[in-house]
Amino acid sequence: MIYPLAFGFAHSECTESWTWFLKQLRNVIQYPERVMLVSDRHAGIFAGMEAIFPDAAHGVCAYHLSQNLKKFCRQRDDVIKLYFRATYLYRVEEFNCEMAELKATHRKVYDELLEALQKYSRAFDMKQL
Repeated sequence: MIYPLAFGFAHSECTESWTWFLKQLRNVIQYPERVMLVSDRHAGIFAGMEAIFPDAAHGVCAYHLSQNLKKFCRQRDDVIKLYFRATYLYRVEEFNCEMAELKATHRKVYDELLEALQKYSRAFDMKQL
């Protein structure tokens, strides 16, 4: 089953609220060990996921990661394009080629993104499940 969206109402976006929300979500998911949760890297979400869904695959939303990258690399459209190309590739070999180009273009961004993209790109996401 796929649960593309769920809603919960809480007082604030904090670890306690996210943990409560994820507990409620776990109660309705039939096979929680086969879940992949994608978030915007909020610390409270990650803490809740680790506590409530420790065996689930955890991902980061490519859009939110790109927004952080845009703040970090202002005026570097070439870097943003390389990021998106690498993120949306399905084959590891193609991903590695794009990352090599990113490394040659902007080493600091490459170093920051390598771990995140290996964990959250399409080329690697099915290997986590």
